Amino acid sequence: MLASVETFFHDVLLSSLPDGVSVSTGPSSGPAAEVARLLEVVAPSLKLALPESTDLTARREPAFHFGEHHWKASGKQRDFVLPASSAGQVVEVESPPGHPLRRGDDYEVEGRTVRCYRPPAQADVAVVARLRGAPAAGFLERAPCDIPLLLRAWSEEHGAADALLASALSTVLIAAAGMGNLEDAASDGAGVRIRLLRPTVVLIGMARGAERLHDKQYFRAQAEFLIRGELEQLVAVGTPQPTGVIREVRPESTDPIPAAPPRPPEAP
Repeated sequence: MLASVETFFHDVLLSSLPDGVSVSTGPSSGPAAEVARLLEVVAPSLKLALPESTDLTARREPAFHFGEHHWKASGKQRDFVLPASSAGQVVEVESPPGHPLRRGDDYEVEGRTVRCYRPPAQADVAVVARLRGAPAAGFLERAPCDIPLLLRAWSEEHGAADALLASALSTVLIAAAGMGNLEDAASDGAGVRIRLLRPTVVLIGMARGAERLHDKQYFRAQAEFLIRGELEQLVAVGTPQPTGVIREVRPESTDPIPAAPPRPPEAP
């Protein structure tokens, strides 16, 4: 999930920064010797809120097999038909991807057809339907989580790191305002789905300084954000363990229990 968060912001920054600025993700020791200006996007950790009870599995729900189907849209189309090969019931619809629609307000489902009340914007992937299939072994769990995000600008020129961070900061704040649900790269169709749901991004601090790297002086400016959302883990493998089923309940007999025969007297 950390790499997915970094990639989301990396992609929006890459298209907005001037030429000559390198953008990196993940843990870093700073710019390489040949790099004059660098912008780093780092999500170093993810922390889940534990259940209040001592049972760490208290939030887990029964699992189910899942799937999804994507449609492209022309900008005029409102009806999207699921192919026969897509098994399961439609439980979520996103348009654009990552942004859930409200059933009854934004769309309806009639048989195998998802009908949007407003035509989705033209895109190669405009509508995503998430499907719920048969029960499975595993679990579904959703838990509050926090992800710190660091945006760090480096430059050999005094003052340039501040200017680079200021430009990047505007881009990140705009992107954060429209950030939707994120699916982790680990969700590879092998029975595991991990998603960050309803993320909120806030700026919580800024700092700057200078460091000597590769026998050169570098100036650094940094912004720190906190991403708060809900982490969904769905693990679905095989079929659930069979459980006993009560097929019949027989009423207790109401016939009186016969009294025991009297004991013979003991011999003198």
